[in-house]
Parts: sequence; C-alpha cells; structure tokens
Amino acid sequence: MEEKQVRHIEIPCFMTDSAYRLKASAFMEEAQEIAMDGADVLGFGYDTLHPMNMAWVLVRMQFKYLRAPMWREKLTLRTWHKGVKGPYFVRDYELLDEKGERVAVSTSSWVVLNVVERSFVRMSSLEGVVDPNPQNEDSAIETLAPKVAIPRNVEPDIVAKHNVVYSDLDFNGHTNNTKYISWAFDALPIEVSTQKAFSEISINFNKEAMLGEEVTLKCFKSKEEGPETWTIEGAVDDHNSFTAKIVF
Repeated sequence: MEEKQVRHIEIPCFMTDSAYRLKASAFMEEAQEIAMDGADVLGFGYDTLHPMNMAWVLVRMQFKYLRAPMWREKLTLRTWHKGVKGPYFVRDYELLDEKGERVAVSTSSWVVLNVVERSFVRMSSLEGVVDPNPQNEDSAIETLAPKVAIPRNVEPDIVAKHNVVYSDLDFNGHTNNTKYISWAFDALPIEVSTQKAFSEISINFNKEAMLGEEVTLKCFKSKEEGPETWTIEGAVDDHNSFTAKIVF
C-alpha cells in the first residue's frame, strides 16, 4: 500500500470562528487542497484530466470533529484514495494532533465530469486514466458519505437568499464547494452558529451554482430527540443546489 498524502497545518486566525475553533469551511478548504495534491501524486490530478476536458467533482462529503481543532494548534492532515465504491471514487481524510491522535475524520465521494459536455464520465471510459484500486485500505469513516434528506413535516425556520458573486467562484468558474457550507452556517440562527460547536456535517452537492444566480437558503430544525440537528437546503429556482446536515 502506498503512503498517505500529508499536509502540515498550524491553524491561523483567519480560519477560526469567534470561539477560536477551526471553521467547517476552513477544514473543507484544507481537504480540497490536499485532495488535489493527492490526485496529482497518483497520476490522475488536474494536469492529467484538464487536457482531456475532465475534472474531479465532489458529490458528497461527511466529516466529524472528535474535538474542535483550535487556533494556533499544530496538526497533520492526511488523505488517501480509497478506490471505487459503487458509482463513486472515495477519498478519506484524518486530522491528527501532535500526539498523533485523531481530531477529525472525513470521507468524500467523487465523480469525473466532462467539462465541455457537462456530463459525468463513465467508469469504463476512465480505464487507464484513473486507478480504481485503493491507495490505502484504511478507513477514516467506514461508510460512504450519506445522502442528506430534507426532514418531513418540518417548516423552514429561516429563509435567506445569496447572490453568487466573484468571491464565491473557483477556477472552474462555478461556486467553490467550500462556499456552500459557509452559506449553510450563515443561514443558522446566530445563537447556534456562534455559541455551539458542531460535531458532524454531511453535505451533498447536487447542482453547481453559477455567477449571478440567486440561491435560496432554507433551514430546518429536526424535531427528533437526540443531538440538535439542522438541515439546510440551497436552491436555484426549483433546482436543489446543495443540502447539508449539521449536528451540534
């Protein structure tokens, strides 16, 4: 088995919230960067796929904070390609403290997109391009990142709107994945987002939001017993753009 891709981090102030905790969006930014590095090392990164009019697209992601990573903390982020599971290429992550103990764990599901035709590339067409075999058989989270469903019989508590602007875009010209989770936290009641520490997030990316589009954000609080749970849906017109579930 090949070694995992490694990235060393000392959490800067601009990645933290008002309680000095690493923001969910900041974790996703670091995960996004190390995923690109990891794909490059394995020979199916940007430089390989881009000339073929292909790109990696993140479809689902789940991550759990075993404890909140804090400002100035020195951490090690590791990732590895976990092979093919059903229709997805799977990549896991783990965030370790200086003692080597896990602070956060994550799993993500990906597909390859033909950026000209805007269609998914079949696994059979990627033979010889993307190795379907796992880089490492370890699991940060055993199961695949789940599908996030809108709670039934629950009215949205908050409805907000966001116009996609320049600062939301990535180099593919659409909203960067990390922005959706920022919008989700912005849609929460302020006393929840600022005073409570989340423990788990699942997010599904269903349709990319483009420059100038208006994203309507709906926020639902679960009525079920157990940990406080919020589901946020973002939609452009009648099309679901993303759905996120945040557990506190």
